[in-house]
Amino acid sequence: MWYLATALIAEGPSDDLFLPPLLTRALDHICLTEFADTVEVADVRVLRSVNRPHTVPEAVKLVSENAASFNLIIFHRDQGTGANRVEDEWLGPLRQQWGDRPERLIGIVPVRETEAWMLADGEALRRVLGLRWPDDRLGVPAQPKGVERIVDPKQVLARQEREVRRPIDSYYERLGGLVSLAVLVSVPAFARWRQEAVTALADIGLRRRYP
Repeated sequence: MWYLATALIAEGPSDDLFLPPLLTRALDHICLTEFADTVEVADVRVLRSVNRPHTVPEAVKLVSENAASFNLIIFHRDQGTGANRVEDEWLGPLRQQWGDRPERLIGIVPVRETEAWMLADGEALRRVLGLRWPDDRLGVPAQPKGVERIVDPKQVLARQEREVRRPIDSYYERLGGLVSLAVLVSVPAFARWRQEAVTALADIGLRRRYP
């Protein structure tokens, strides 16, 4: 029996709401489908010490302050318009400063923003927002991978916000608990994170179901 404890160091407050329930569900599904060991997956916990994106030294300090508390550390940055920016400015330097820490570091890099993943599943959006709009009016593309071509996902969500007349981020946590994992796995950036998570869990000792 394994106990999996995971921390998230995310870019901003909206990511702190949406990503933890989503990643908790995803890790639970990964453990059930990819590994033979029984794993109790704890809720992903947010680590934050500043009200802005953490610098690399701040992120390392956060991990050091919580030493031996987690198996996995997920470090999130949105890709934005530069495909290599996150690797060059954050993930690469972070790995260099990681040292011999036992926690496994995994990067999660949505294209272009985390909000794009919120637009992958029209059914989840309709349930959360109470809207009956079809996918095209919601801004949900015909194919999930199409969310990575949306130039400004936040603007799409802002249109929904005006309709429901409540701050859209008040729905983020519930949406993270409902958006379909089967849909998201068709989004390339999410699929890459999932494969990195599988590799990291195997590296810490979980036995693969299908070697």
